[in-house]
Amino acid sequence: MSDIDIKGTLNTPTILFKEANNYLLIEGRSTIEDPIIFYKPLISKLKNVIKSSSGKMEIDFKLEYFNTTSSLAILDVLRHLQSLNTVTNEVVINWHHNADDDDILEIGEDYSTILKFPFNIISN
Repeated sequence: MSDIDIKGTLNTPTILFKEANNYLLIEGRSTIEDPIIFYKPLISKLKNVIKSSSGKMEIDFKLEYFNTTSSLAILDVLRHLQSLNTVTNEVVINWHHNADDDDILEIGEDYSTILKFPFNIISN
């Protein structure tokens, strides 16, 4: 069992995955040129977790901004998280946004609709 702990930069989000606690945090900005490479270790980890996980998993998305190329990679992450939601696993996605940031709010609502998976939309 190994965790992921990637410190955020001006262009990359913090990613903290605590496998023993079934907790994932993605926070900050994602304006990466090639987000598929950046998010690949997380997606690989989620694929492994899908095979062995049970219980409740909580995910906090606290993104303040992400570019179009990152949005597709984030959607891919969300699809993998959605596939974790089974009879033996409960996945809870908390989509945080600043109270005055309608863009991030709408994107969270759009992702929830696209995936047909309810998010907890949290205004900070």
